[in-house]
Amino acid sequence: MLRYFYALIVVLSLISCKDDSVENCPTPQEKYLSMTINPEFNGQELFLDQTVTSSEGYLIQFTELKCFLEDIRSYENLLIDAGLFDYRAKGVDVFRTPGDPAAFDSLNFNLGVRSDLNHSDPTLFPTNSDLNIINANDMHWDWNPGYIFVKVEARVDTIPDTIENYDHNVVFHVGGDVNLQDISLNNLQWNLIAENEYQLDLKLDMEKFLNDGNQSIDLRTEHTSHSAPNQAPLSLKIMQLFKSAISTY
Repeated sequence: MLRYFYALIVVLSLISCKDDSVENCPTPQEKYLSMTINPEFNGQELFLDQTVTSSEGYLIQFTELKCFLEDIRSYENLLIDAGLFDYRAKGVDVFRTPGDPAAFDSLNFNLGVRSDLNHSDPTLFPTNSDLNIINANDMHWDWNPGYIFVKVEARVDTIPDTIENYDHNVVFHVGGDVNLQDISLNNLQWNLIAENEYQLDLKLDMEKFLNDGNQSIDLRTEHTSHSAPNQAPLSLKIMQLFKSAISTY
C-alpha cells in the first residue's frame, strides 16, 4: 500500500510541474537507507572485551564479531550487493546506500556470500563494494578461495572459581557454500534519523547465539572451527545459531 501511495505522490508532483518552468519544479532529494547490527547479551548492550556470563557459568569476553550480508533486496528490488558488519572496526554500521523505505518494507538477504560470488576474484568487485578484497580484508581466505561468512572470537574462563583466567580461546571462522543461510525480515519500520535519512536497526543476541532453545554451543568443548571438513557439523551449527540471533526490535 505504501508503494502505491508513494507512486501516486510522484505522479501528482510531475503533473503539477508540467506547465511550470524547470526552475520552478523542485528536484526530489535522494533518500538514503542504512542498517545497523547491535550486539546484546542478556538484554543489555554488548561491548567487545566486556565480561559476560554464559548459562554454564563461563566468563566470556568476545573480541571479534563480524559477518557478511549479501544480495540485500526486497523481491526484485536490489538495495545493495553486500554489507560487512565488523564491530571492532566499524561499530554497529553495516551499510548506507540510496533507497526509499517505501520500496523496502521487507528484506531478504544471505548470511554469507552465494556460491558464484564466493568463488569470484575479490579484486574485481567495485572499490565501493564490501566484497572487494580491500574492504573484505581478513574476511576472505587467500589460502582457501572464498569469503568468511561469520567470524566470532572470544576469550573464555571455563572454570567456575574466584580466579578470572581467560586462557581458553574461541575461534569461529565459518564459510563454505553449504553453510550459506538466508534471512527474511518483514513489516520493517525504517526510522527517520535525519532529513532523507532512514535507518533499520537489527539486534544480534549473542546469548541466543550460544543457546537458542533448539541448539547450543558449549564453548568449553566446541571452541574452534575454520570450516575444515571434520568441523562441518559445528560450522553449520554456528551459522544456524548466528542466523537465529539476528532479529528486528
